[in-house]
Amino acid sequence: MKHTVKLVMKYILYGISLGCTFFVIMCLSYFIFGGEDLLIPIFKDFAKQSIGAMIVGIACGGTAIVYQFERPSGFWKIVIHFCVGMGVFYPIGIYLGWIPFYPDRILYTVLQFLCSCCIFMAIWFCFYLFNRNEAKRINQRLRELKRDNTVGKN
Repeated sequence: MKHTVKLVMKYILYGISLGCTFFVIMCLSYFIFGGEDLLIPIFKDFAKQSIGAMIVGIACGGTAIVYQFERPSGFWKIVIHFCVGMGVFYPIGIYLGWIPFYPDRILYTVLQFLCSCCIFMAIWFCFYLFNRNEAKRINQRLRELKRDNTVGKN
């Protein structure tokens, strides 16, 4: 139980740091590439914007804890992670003005939601590739250690 609590806290803090990092990168990119006007509403309500970024970070980064468990299957883990992440990001993004929302323009709203899904999947895929490469590197190192240990005994 103690291990599970530590693991959950680790993922929550990981999510918060992820949300804050993306928030800062977004603000810096606005500043560097001439979008200072986009920063005005963010700075006017900085506390709410920051908390929103942290909540989205927890939803997207923190729910990655699902990959640490044996069950459910890999497909359902991805579905859970995606649904929780998008289910939190999209409403908060609309509420905080990160995503413009036009209820009278349904096609625009649907296309925007699909674009958000694609961005989410692209970010997820980058993390997947990073973690897969890390696992390969670690496994390679373990094989080398095992081989060295076996050779040393002969």
